[in-house]
Amino acid sequence: MDLIRIRRREGLAFDITVRERTLSCDMSVSDGGQGDGFAPVELFAGSLGACIAMVVQGWCDACGHGGDVGVDVALELVPDPTRIGAIIADIELPASVPADRCDAVRRVVEHCVIQQTLKQPPALDLEVSVGS
Repeated sequence: MDLIRIRRREGLAFDITVRERTLSCDMSVSDGGQGDGFAPVELFAGSLGACIAMVVQGWCDACGHGGDVGVDVALELVPDPTRIGAIIADIELPASVPADRCDAVRRVVEHCVIQQTLKQPPALDLEVSVGS
């Protein structure tokens, strides 16, 4: 995988760059940021939603179900420690998908890398150094 670089822009705003593409990340104004970019929790939930959308869209395309998949994601923060306590993902399938295929779609979602990562969290190896 390509290196993902995060560098401060100003205040609590950071740029996330991978493969020469940059995305802004910032805290909301109420959390001390400018509110110009996505909050980290929004990126996290958005990554899950995008992963779900991609695997389900691939399944729909492979099965000949024309149309676009949509995914809406909502999250709930909980305290002690502050974290995402719940994520709700609503998947909208193309009209051509028969209603009796919804269980198959749930199984397809199991192929989402982010979904699998949430089920089996990775090890986190932190390296800390002092800049020059």
